[in-house]
Amino acid sequence: MANLIINAFAFKENYKTSMQLGGNMDEKKLALYMENIFVSLKSAAIHNPDDTVMLVVNKEVPEPYRSLFKEENIRVKTIEFDNFVMPETFVWSLAFFKLCALFHVVTEEDYDNFLLLDADTVTMHEYDEMWEECKTGVILYPLGHAYHHHDRERIRTDYRKLYEDDLNIVHYGGEYVCGNRLSMKQFMEECQSVYHRMEEKKFCVDDHTGDETILSIAAARMQAVCKSEVIAATPYLYRYWTNDFYLISTNVIYNPVCIWHLPDEKEHAMEYFYHYYRRKKRFPEVKKCARIAGIRIAKRPWNYYTLQYKAAGKLKKIFGK
Repeated sequence: MANLIINAFAFKENYKTSMQLGGNMDEKKLALYMENIFVSLKSAAIHNPDDTVMLVVNKEVPEPYRSLFKEENIRVKTIEFDNFVMPETFVWSLAFFKLCALFHVVTEEDYDNFLLLDADTVTMHEYDEMWEECKTGVILYPLGHAYHHHDRERIRTDYRKLYEDDLNIVHYGGEYVCGNRLSMKQFMEECQSVYHRMEEKKFCVDDHTGDETILSIAAARMQAVCKSEVIAATPYLYRYWTNDFYLISTNVIYNPVCIWHLPDEKEHAMEYFYHYYRRKKRFPEVKKCARIAGIRIAKRPWNYYTLQYKAAGKLKKIFGK
């Protein structure tokens, strides 16, 4: 079974970068993205040594990262940004390159299964179960937003601007798309159909529309029209908002997910992981990664009876009674 794991990165003049970083691309931000990409793909490769990792770009990767990627067996594929091109005034316009990249690799590369990951992800465990599950359909990451959550509401409003009917749209994240060759081809065709609808309607959607809008609408239409299965990625990936929320997590050590998405850690934990690897040729162990990324591991507070029981155990070890 041949599996391909990709990151995608695009550069276009006058187009904005990630909203977490703000502004247009410069050398410092370019270096930051290259280092995040390295962590994402190298950590995936370490835990899945039989799989291929690849960066898909629309421009040549600058040195010293081009040599580093080659040295660490990270493939680089250069393509044209010729699909899913949104108006440059849209806040997330460059993020749509992920869909362009995924469309290219699914149609051009000879693999059984495909996984698209955002650059600000780090892999902690092997993907064996995920590859097994994606045989049955496309796996997407549901964000768990309630019906009237503002982000989900925006997608539902965009849908009504584009189509005559009304569907219950689940909001899926753009940091993760996984599937086998057949289901992924079908899903990308549906994504392209949604994009062409936007073109026909002269991009009448909200200018904060992102790639998540196309993914979410395509998933809803694929389920409703094609009766295809969309599987929740929650056993395999979690999005940790480490600065906006104080997180106590149960999916780091106990029933752990394979992939951590760290949107607030591009300039912090992800940078730490990059420089740690460059020094030691390995990444930190899981508990240290959690501390660095600001993820607290769940622990039950000790009540009186727990403390009494533990103290008795310690005394028994010391005095043998």
